[in-house]
Amino acid sequence: MRTFYFVIAILLNNIFISQESKIIDPPVLLNEMGLRLEIKNFFIDGHRFKIQEIKPFYKLNEKFKIGFGYCSLRDKNFYFQDSTLLRINSSNFFGSYNWIISEIISAEATLDFGIGRIKSVNIDDSIDKGAYSFFEPAIIINHNGFNFFNLGFGSGIRFTRNDKSIFYQNLTLPTLILRFSLKFTEIYNHFHHRANTSLYLSYD
Repeated sequence: MRTFYFVIAILLNNIFISQESKIIDPPVLLNEMGLRLEIKNFFIDGHRFKIQEIKPFYKLNEKFKIGFGYCSLRDKNFYFQDSTLLRINSSNFFGSYNWIISEIISAEATLDFGIGRIKSVNIDDSIDKGAYSFFEPAIIINHNGFNFFNLGFGSGIRFTRNDKSIFYQNLTLPTLILRFSLKFTEIYNHFHHRANTSLYLSYD
């Protein structure tokens, strides 16, 4: 009788293991995809301006990433000598090359290209618009010690062309860059895998 129960237990165990292997999906083996949120700071006449950028990216391999995004500057606090406010909106494309410094630290060389509109908001709330484009090489140091996101800090030079009749000052300036980067593929694999295995862990 004990032998019978032992055989039944082995069979049931094999059945549960087989069913579990069918239910649990393996992690997605896609290259990393994510989202970069960056603030690029620069100074004009002693005032700090910040361009906010949101940029989805795709990791081609261990060295290269590409992506596109949207840039926006909306400063409501600093009026220039001609009593105007500065606004910028543009779309951009970027590529980057990454190399490892240590287990959790990496460096990244990036090239951003963008085209959009520059706006001058007058004191009577009328808006003048003109063309704007930029090219920005930069170096970023990333901290990779977190599961679902990275933090970065770096510097670049934003070479710009803009309609001088809209904004008269030179906007080719150095930038200080703060970055928060979400790793969508890592997040998906973590929670998707956990959702499947929770069927067997609900009473643990």
